[in-house]
Amino acid sequence: MRQRLFSNSNTLFKKMFVLMSLSVFIPVALLGYLSYNMSKDQLESVSSQFLEDNLQLNAKQINNFFLNVERESEKMISSLELQKLLRKEPPASYKDEVDFIKRLTGVVTQLKGSYETYVLPMDITSYPNYAKLINFNKLEFRHFERAAEQQGKGVWFHDWDDTANKSNFLYVRAVRSSYYYEALGVIVIQIPDSLLREELAFPSSFRNYTLTMVDDMNLIVSHPSPKQYGKAFTPGKGWVSAGTVLQEEGWTLYATIPQRELTGHLDQIRNFTFWIVLGSLFAITLLLVIIVRKFTMPIKQLVLHMVKVRTGILTHFDYNPAQKDEIGQLVRGYNQMITGMLDLLETTKGMEAEKRQLELQTLNHQINPHFFYNTLDSIKWKAESAGEQHIAAMVTKLANLLRFSLNSGEEWTTAEREIDHARTYLDIELLRSNRSFQVFFQIDPTITKLKMIKLILQPIMENAVKHGINRLPEGTGKIRMTAKQQDGDLVFVIEDNGPGLPESYTLNLNKRQPSSSEGGIGLRNVHKRLQLHFGQEYGIQIDASRSAGFRLIIRHPIK
Repeated sequence: MRQRLFSNSNTLFKKMFVLMSLSVFIPVALLGYLSYNMSKDQLESVSSQFLEDNLQLNAKQINNFFLNVERESEKMISSLELQKLLRKEPPASYKDEVDFIKRLTGVVTQLKGSYETYVLPMDITSYPNYAKLINFNKLEFRHFERAAEQQGKGVWFHDWDDTANKSNFLYVRAVRSSYYYEALGVIVIQIPDSLLREELAFPSSFRNYTLTMVDDMNLIVSHPSPKQYGKAFTPGKGWVSAGTVLQEEGWTLYATIPQRELTGHLDQIRNFTFWIVLGSLFAITLLLVIIVRKFTMPIKQLVLHMVKVRTGILTHFDYNPAQKDEIGQLVRGYNQMITGMLDLLETTKGMEAEKRQLELQTLNHQINPHFFYNTLDSIKWKAESAGEQHIAAMVTKLANLLRFSLNSGEEWTTAEREIDHARTYLDIELLRSNRSFQVFFQIDPTITKLKMIKLILQPIMENAVKHGINRLPEGTGKIRMTAKQQDGDLVFVIEDNGPGLPESYTLNLNKRQPSSSEGGIGLRNVHKRLQLHFGQEYGIQIDASRSAGFRLIIRHPIK
């Protein structure tokens, strides 16, 4: 059995056995190794891992806290009312400054979030009473400059409040004009250190676990004891520490804990671990052989059967239908694939026969486009010779219309050519029917060279003439088309002053309707082509809110 299990042909068994053995043996052996070698380096490794996990959790909490504060500032910096107030010239009198303070206080009260918030004009020296009122002297002029230099975000500072005998964090962000983007002032959000430390998570099993935040000069800015603020951070002797850099201003969060609290009772489980590891490895080896063989043998038989399929023998794989596990599902899926391949072969044979028949029909009915154009040119020449300029013009426009439609099967064109094609169709309708109606085009000149698929506008114009203009008294019909760029798309708005849709009639562009229904075939074809090319967000949108006439919007992406 050993020779059969570990032979060269059982590569899957060997790979699974080795991988599963390593995935079990290595952790078990590593556990034993750690139990027998209680060295200082190992203790520091365990300590560092513990500190790193808790440290990353708290760093994430602090970063999220800072991010939430920054998000609260978004509402204020985007306030047009606040921008308008800060854009005004400094007050010329005490009364003007009092009026400014009242209006600014109202705006800040309305917009601020959960934290103490100030708004200061860039030239705070021109507002002496306001500066005195808020008693806010924590910011130096360089802080204003740093906040004004930031693009799209603010800066964080830390400060010691002598009055309250506590540390504070300050978030300063420039308020910019929506028109010229110059800095009009700054908002200052003040966060007490005690409020920030409420976000930290401390393990309950360690009494002396400490979290400390330092700035880029390694000076303490947040500590359980306020007396430590501003001092250089140095872990004490016999303490294990780990640190991670926060996202804001290069500050670092350190976690420290006495080393003796991490050792615990490891000595008591050393001997017990040795025998547990040894017995576990022996039992696991036997179980792995049984489990891996149970999974690999059916797969090996299936692989041997697949070799027959490669030679062209499409037969199903015999298996126990009662087997409901993943192996059974794999075999059932394989047999379904074989059934599908057999069905596909039959379908392909039928499709090939139909394809050959369609090719013969196409050849039988094909008309040479050059012969067709030359015939139209001959009709035009004879019409001009007979003085029938009306007929000659109609034939010329018809030739141009067909030449655009049959242009070597090319599906793409430019917006300019597509619009000219729609114009040509309307000219033919005016000449053909002897009915007068007005046509208005409003075209954005920047779109003329943009690419779009062909034959989008002409069916819409045909629908407008057939179901709108032809139902109006002579000379009263109007068709208007507007073409422009909007939100990165080509947008065509086409409307007519016809009778519109009857109240009892609903035109559903996404549902195929009988050919006998009134109108909509051309609209559905155009709508379907646009959605097949570009997705559900593109196509035709019908304005159903109009009480008279008919109006639709075509949306085509810019390529």
